[in-house]
Amino acid sequence: MKKIDIYFILNLYLLIVQKCDKMKVVITRPKERSGYFAKLLEDNGFEPILIPTLELIYKTDVKIDVDNYGWILFTSPSGVKGLYNIIDDKEKEKVKNKKIGAIGIKTAKAFEKYFGKYPDVVPKEYTAERLLEELKKIINGNERFLIPTTPSTRDVLKNNLNVDLLFVYTSEEPKDIKEKLEKLKEIIKEENRKDKKIILTFTSGLTARNFFKNVDNELKELLKNQHIVAIGPITKKEINKFGFDALTPKEYTIEGMLEVIKNKLVKE
Repeated sequence: MKKIDIYFILNLYLLIVQKCDKMKVVITRPKERSGYFAKLLEDNGFEPILIPTLELIYKTDVKIDVDNYGWILFTSPSGVKGLYNIIDDKEKEKVKNKKIGAIGIKTAKAFEKYFGKYPDVVPKEYTAERLLEELKKIINGNERFLIPTTPSTRDVLKNNLNVDLLFVYTSEEPKDIKEKLEKLKEIIKEENRKDKKIILTFTSGLTARNFFKNVDNELKELLKNQHIVAIGPITKKEINKFGFDALTPKEYTIEGMLEVIKNKLVKE
């Protein structure tokens, strides 16, 4: 019995030590979209810290007639969900008969999940610029495009195509963001005392902007010695505006970000 007790206590101790030694990774994407990333990190031996710098609020009072458009473009899974939420079954069937473009495999899969069809155009590089290039190869110049999105969307597609923007959700800054950043300070200080760093991750320019514009001087100094990973070049550029740099993956997905974390940062 004593041996069992000793082994139990030893195993419990090892589990606690193992948990404490896990490298902490901060997720700044909206809470409702953090679950998969958090699970992915946990499964690979990291401890996710959720500090969402965006809150998604879906519209319920928006109307649209999709008959007016030949193409519907989606820049995020939230745009897919937002459109699905506001149209009836008849309009959903019409959407399936439209030509669909999507930025990124996650957005494409979200469209397939909600509407039962895979998009017609998904660029290999997950940016609005690459989607625009692919579209210009196949459109005749007269098509009308609908983009279900948020008011904070980038202007690349809007400025180069015959586009109507449909705001199906908004991306708001959480009211408690400064409070959460204060807690982040303490986490960083504690890790630094153990001679460890944390990893910050950003999956959009807006998550980065909302984060860094709320950073005070003390936190800014602490962040200079931490790791930062951006999902792609557009997000990285936003981070650069605040005087920080970031690593980016070859594939602009959270799986790609995980590979950067595992293969570049952990080995440092």
